Amino acid sequence: MNCEICGTSFEATNKNHRHCGNNCSVSLYSARKKVRLSIKAALKALKTPEDVNNFNLSLSTIIEEVAQ
Repeated sequence: MNCEICGTSFEATNKNHRHCGNNCSVSLYSARKKVRLSIKAALKALKTPEDVNNFNLSLSTIIEEVAQ
């Protein structure tokens, strides 16, 4: 099995394991937390339909940055 984060091959000790170790798990958690906080901050700022459209564009950018 290969790690979803770094691609390293590893032997899972549990069928639910998808990461090679704690570093990759923490890395994924940090990335998800960053996205959650960015979305939460942006949602607080939405006031008009134009703001919603701009949010959709910035959300796509955030997701692309985290995926890299």
